[in-house]
Amino acid sequence: MKLKIFCLLAAVCVAPLRAQNKQVYDLRRCIETAIENNIDIQLSELNVENADISYRQSLLNMAPNLSANGGQFYQSGRSIDRFSNQFVQKTVGNSSAQLQSNWLLYAGGSIRNTIKQRKKTLEAAHLDYQQVQQNIALNVVLTYLQCQQNKESWAAQQSNTQNAVRETKRIEKLYKAGASNQGALLAAQAQEAQATSLEVQSKNQYLNSILSLKNLMRLDHTEMLQLADMTTAVPEYVEFPIEVNELIDSALSHRPDYQASSKRSESMLYALKAAKGALQPTLSVGANLSTVYSDNAIEITGAQISGTQPIGFVQGSGDIVEAPTFDYSTQTIGFGTQMRDNFGQSFGATLSVPIFNRLQTQTNIAQSRLALIQSKWNQKQIKQAVINDVVNAQQTFNSAATNYQALRSNYEAQSKNLDFVQKQFNLGQVSFYEVQQTKNQERQAYQQMLSAKYEAALRDIILQFIAHGDIKRID
Repeated sequence: MKLKIFCLLAAVCVAPLRAQNKQVYDLRRCIETAIENNIDIQLSELNVENADISYRQSLLNMAPNLSANGGQFYQSGRSIDRFSNQFVQKTVGNSSAQLQSNWLLYAGGSIRNTIKQRKKTLEAAHLDYQQVQQNIALNVVLTYLQCQQNKESWAAQQSNTQNAVRETKRIEKLYKAGASNQGALLAAQAQEAQATSLEVQSKNQYLNSILSLKNLMRLDHTEMLQLADMTTAVPEYVEFPIEVNELIDSALSHRPDYQASSKRSESMLYALKAAKGALQPTLSVGANLSTVYSDNAIEITGAQISGTQPIGFVQGSGDIVEAPTFDYSTQTIGFGTQMRDNFGQSFGATLSVPIFNRLQTQTNIAQSRLALIQSKWNQKQIKQAVINDVVNAQQTFNSAATNYQALRSNYEAQSKNLDFVQKQFNLGQVSFYEVQQTKNQERQAYQQMLSAKYEAALRDIILQFIAHGDIKRID
């Protein structure tokens, strides 16, 4: 953007003087400050960042997911022991751990088209960011030139006031010497008062334009804003040298807002394809690893004969058959052993075929189709606006340039006439009132010429901006 700002200065066709004071602002510094402080720029940057996050997430959606979980549970009361399948009546602690993954292999192209959609959305966000920068830069240029115009007008009015003061003093001396009448003195004093009033108005206009520029730059109202001196060059041609059709083609190929609308149309097209992909079956594979530990899992560590017990009778003799009884020593199976022995794994594939989901997919497709149509109409609307802007800009420049040339000729003629009338007045051939009338006409012609000069310069900037898009160096 810094390169664009630098080139924009060349497009302005002005030559600002290098300021020694750091507090003096030239056009480049004004634009840089406005872009740095503008809230719209900062919001646009957030939109770009948000679009970039969404795009990167869509890329990650193609990768498999992986999750792990573990838990510790305690169960009290009557329950079935999972190891002995018997009812137990005690508090049992269980620990479990699981690692599982799933990978979507096919989803009807929804994921792939979503990636393309968000990529186009990201590109559109970048273009919106550029458009905001360009709008701010052009607004700063407009206000900056307005400040320079008002500054030059104020300087001219100051000069007129000084001349009026000197003229009043001269007439006053003549009046006291008896070489002039009271009417001439009163007219000179009235002229001085009018010049002072116009000077005050010019000063106020300059201060108001400075305030507008400070608002664009988001400067504190207490901060002083001093502009660098500059000269404004106005092209000598009265018709812009590039044909309107060429300007239109250039504008359409460079205007960020039109390019952004094109990107959004492409984004909506991919969104429609992604919505249609939901009609297709989905295929995914998954794997699972798990293990478990229980306080109720025990093992026998030893046995001891504790006695005998009858287990039956001998047929015929009726003798009692006895068997020994044992006392067993047990312990809970170790945590590591259980986790290892109970380790299990699984792997499989899932095919999901959509049959009926209350027509939600069809609704999404219909909405995406309407969004695509709307984006195309928006693109056409912006294209027509660009064409209108170019045609109006060229016509306005031609009118402004022609008007400037005419008003410059008028000012030159009025200046020559004033010089001639002043000489006649010095010779006593014309009255003082005729001199004052001629001065007013010359001053009015200068103000009109000054306004037309800056208008033509600004219109030339806009056309140069349209013609070169990214503001290449214009000689």
